[in-house]
Amino acid sequence: MKKGRFFLLWLSLVGLIFSVPAWSSAQDGGTAVTDEAFELEVIRLTNLERTSRGLHPLLRNSDLTDAARVHNQDMITNNFFSHTGSDGSSAAERACREGYTPYGWGSCYVGENIAAGYTTPSSVVQGWMDSDGHRANILNPDYREIGVGHSFGGSWGNYWTMDLGAQPNVLPVFINDDDVETTTRDVTVTLTKEDVSDWDSMGTITGVKISEDPAFTAVSWQSWAQSVSFTLSSGNETKTVYVRFTDGSNEVDSSDTIVLNEPPPLLAVSPSSLTFLSELNSGQTIPEVFPLSITNSGGDVLTWTAVSDQSWLLPASDAGTAPDSAAVSIDNSGGILDSLGTNTANMTITATNPDAQNTPQTIPVTVLVVDMIYEVYLPITQR
Repeated sequence: MKKGRFFLLWLSLVGLIFSVPAWSSAQDGGTAVTDEAFELEVIRLTNLERTSRGLHPLLRNSDLTDAARVHNQDMITNNFFSHTGSDGSSAAERACREGYTPYGWGSCYVGENIAAGYTTPSSVVQGWMDSDGHRANILNPDYREIGVGHSFGGSWGNYWTMDLGAQPNVLPVFINDDDVETTTRDVTVTLTKEDVSDWDSMGTITGVKISEDPAFTAVSWQSWAQSVSFTLSSGNETKTVYVRFTDGSNEVDSSDTIVLNEPPPLLAVSPSSLTFLSELNSGQTIPEVFPLSITNSGGDVLTWTAVSDQSWLLPASDAGTAPDSAAVSIDNSGGILDSLGTNTANMTITATNPDAQNTPQTIPVTVLVVDMIYEVYLPITQR
């Protein structure tokens, strides 16, 4: 259908494969210029449309990408706009030619959106989403993979082809909906399953294993769910998560990668100073124990040690893992509370992580020994 100076056309699905001569992109009329950045942006926007509606993303597939680019070139070279190629080929046939795997009935499972005249990825995706047929293709839960071709040239200036599909025994997985980077080790792994056919493919998934170990050593089977929580190992680097699917008879492995970029552990200790009060010769302090709160507002696990510079200043624990507390008290075995005056010391909390920040933290401690502590009780009144 025509929309101003734009064209949109969609094809939902596929006939059988026929023997059709392979079409070459080097036909007369020249080769169109492809913009891969545009193609990747269309995929990103398409996946946003899907994930915002609770659908799994689509994995970019090189065969579908090649088929989409080839069809653009055909339309530009031969000056037409249709899902049917100049040689009579269908979207499914073009995908199969490029190496996409058919199901057992002999056909590739592929749907296609095409457009012409749109100059940006956002405008063409919006145009497709505003059209019922294109939108249904983009939001089809059975598709698991995608290839997008964008080409400059021809009478419309910009040509777009989106091929969506699924192939047997290919079950993509996605960490954080295919994000490139995460700043936290706790991620979500999105799983797919076979919703097209078990003809030469997996059947109903009865279990999955998820691990950073491709051998799945000591990893137990768990039930399939579209979203599974997973904790990455520590260390800022590219992480690969492997998933093994089983239908009880067959197994299929998939994986996805993400860059872990946690902020370094950041030591924080509160309060910033401690003051104890003691009545002469009582041997007691107010408070008896002063808790230090030790936290970590960065990534990774933070371990700490506590050291005082006076023997009479004692932490209840001299090491731990944040978040934690180091209860501090006064030991009067040396008579520190038996003479009037002010005594000072320091409690130093140090993060043992080599990359930790804001460490060490030194907390000044003051002990005031006075003649008498008077307790005043204030009446409680009610209105």
